[in-house]
Amino acid sequence: MKKLAHQQAGELGEALALAKLISLGHAAYASPAGAPGHDLLVVANGRALSIEVKTRQYIERETEITRWPVLMKTKGDADLFLFVALNITTMSPNFYLLTNEQARSCHRSDPNRERSGNCLPRVVRATAAANDFEMLQ
Repeated sequence: MKKLAHQQAGELGEALALAKLISLGHAAYASPAGAPGHDLLVVANGRALSIEVKTRQYIERETEITRWPVLMKTKGDADLFLFVALNITTMSPNFYLLTNEQARSCHRSDPNRERSGNCLPRVVRATAAANDFEMLQ
């Protein structure tokens, strides 16, 4: 079993996230590939919310994911962050939906690299339960 290229995994994660939001009864839209701004837009409680989607893939255990790269300098104004842990062997995603504030608390920057930073998976998993979309209700 071979993992997808990062861009392929990212596009698949966005498509799965969009499908999940729609299946939950939300009006949701995807930004065109390469467009500026955030990946998805969802309408929840009469409000349009932007979502930045970050996808990482694994083969056997979700703990294989060591980071979700996030450039807070350019993406930090998203209303929500959706971290996707994708089991590439079964195409089964786990979604972790965080508010902007929660994502910022999970984020660690590299002081030596201005445009670098990651949200740590163990902190993300401790902050949000998998597949919990209650905050959109």
